[in-house]
Amino acid sequence: MITMIPSASSLTTALQTVAVGVVIYFWMRRRSKPNEAKPLHVDYGEATTFPFPMQVIASLPEWIRIPLMVKGSKPSLPRDGIDVLGQDSECDPYEKSVILPGKIWSVRYSYFSSPELKNAMKSLFGSNNAAAITNAPDHLKETLEKDIIVAEKYEALSEKERAELGGDMKQDMFIAKINIDGDENALLIYNPVRLHPQMMEYINSLGHVKFIVSGSSSHTNCLPDAAKQFPNAKIICASAADLKCQGVGMRAADFLYDVVRDEVPARYSGRGTYEDALEALQGQVRLFHIRGDVCTQALFVLVHKHLFEVDLLYAPTDEKLSGKDFETGNSIQHSTQRIFFYSLITRKAHPIGYLAPKYRCLMMDPTSLLASKLMIDAPKSDGSSSIDMAASLRYVIKELCQDGVCDQVLSAHSVAMSRACFCQRMDDTWGWLDGMSLLKL
Repeated sequence: MITMIPSASSLTTALQTVAVGVVIYFWMRRRSKPNEAKPLHVDYGEATTFPFPMQVIASLPEWIRIPLMVKGSKPSLPRDGIDVLGQDSECDPYEKSVILPGKIWSVRYSYFSSPELKNAMKSLFGSNNAAAITNAPDHLKETLEKDIIVAEKYEALSEKERAELGGDMKQDMFIAKINIDGDENALLIYNPVRLHPQMMEYINSLGHVKFIVSGSSSHTNCLPDAAKQFPNAKIICASAADLKCQGVGMRAADFLYDVVRDEVPARYSGRGTYEDALEALQGQVRLFHIRGDVCTQALFVLVHKHLFEVDLLYAPTDEKLSGKDFETGNSIQHSTQRIFFYSLITRKAHPIGYLAPKYRCLMMDPTSLLASKLMIDAPKSDGSSSIDMAASLRYVIKELCQDGVCDQVLSAHSVAMSRACFCQRMDDTWGWLDGMSLLKL
């Protein structure tokens, strides 16, 4: 459900709204100046070649380029089994769990991956099937070969057949009960998923939704729907998410967590800031915005000694890697997870040697076309965004390590994990940002 990388097709459609685009492209090429930005300090592999439509948009002035980027990455609800099999079918895309009785719940949502996102990733990075086999440990190479066959057969299935298998993607929504203005049944939703009638009924049985929190500017497909379903709830999201969602008719977010009171841009004058959001939450919840994360503007939420996280962990946790489920699971989700992990995430996947995919490095590099011209939020040209991000993550880890602060971490794309496991995995993934371990507090 990541919508930060627009597909080549969606960008082509957006570009058609600007009749003089190609003319401006060649005009800008004549006037283009050398990129004087500072390169990322780590080697993350070969340069990426971008499709022609992306090169055109990258050459346009910002006042044209940003609206095109917003239009090209506009949110759209994912399809799931109910769309195909019908509301009256036995299909249930939700797996509900009680995390902390009476206080925290999780909902694992199954859906179909977006063809546009698949095409965008393929156009940028090509097929990584061969790399997955090469990077896999010896005892799993045969398994990866079978996974690739399974994935190819799955793509050839009809939508009905895929729906009967339950979908090929999963992510979690977290719900926390808090006390707001004396209402002990107030609810906060983090990382909202698609809300079919049965899910609305379930949420309403738990309490009253007062806050909807989008923890990533790249997770916006379901945010407008959640805002519509809960018209009285306060929306907390990043400014890029707000921009994209307003483009499809969502009301303006109440709080922009990446905007602080001392540095409010003129275009956000009068809008709720990070500090305003904290005040509205009345001390029931802590918010940790990861500054410098230009790709997702990640926001961690700490409530009832549980941390909610989305989009900063790409590798399974230690607990999950050591379990047979990861290595021997035979569902389409297991196959795609193994292919994704061994082609893009494992330390062997690219020279950087950390558990972050190449495209996250690319998005932090001020000299790359993707980061500097094809994202709504671009990294600072002096390369300091990676330093800012490291400082933010180090601060979070330091806070979590205080006694009695955090008992467990819930990740929207992984499994529940201990605080110690989370901190180690964050260092394994992002310890390269400023050249020092994030665990050196």
